[in-house]
Amino acid sequence: MYAVVAFSRSCVRSRLAWLFVCLHAAWFLLAVANMSPPSPAFADFLDQGGMSTATIFAGRPLHFHYESVFLKLLVLADMPSALVQSLFGLASWPLLVNIQLSRYSASYIAAGFLFLIATCQWLAAGYTVQTWLSSKSWGESVLRTIGRYFAVTATVILLVSAISVPLVNQRSQRLGFRHPAISFRTPK
Repeated sequence: MYAVVAFSRSCVRSRLAWLFVCLHAAWFLLAVANMSPPSPAFADFLDQGGMSTATIFAGRPLHFHYESVFLKLLVLADMPSALVQSLFGLASWPLLVNIQLSRYSASYIAAGFLFLIATCQWLAAGYTVQTWLSSKSWGESVLRTIGRYFAVTATVILLVSAISVPLVNQRSQRLGFRHPAISFRTPK
């Protein structure tokens, strides 16, 4: 247990790990903003027993086949986090059965939980890369440069994200639902 706590502390102290987290956050938010716009009606359709080849993620219809490469790569990169999230979901199923949430609301909670777990994943990945770099003679200079420009780099990443996410989301709203080939079946 002590080893896990020590590893977690090291991850949280790593500047490179936090840069990984900032890049992932930008990637995650831009990928979600680029999806079809939120669809409470589609979530209600699924709540009423409707069947579809798509699901709901962050309130938006998600069909892996029809999504952008940007989102597909994010899904693949966050697969370890998704597996951990599914294990938490299975373990908490007896508790969640009694909570009545719509799929629309639950999709936002699940997306937030996935983002939280993925943040831990990217902290660990960043710290692992930092450990590897520190073992190389040339890696120390890279880490010093990252340390020197960390605040500026993180700020630029977050500012670019804060500006571009609303613009991409506005474009997504304007384009509307972009997956006409998704199949839907109404309940019998």
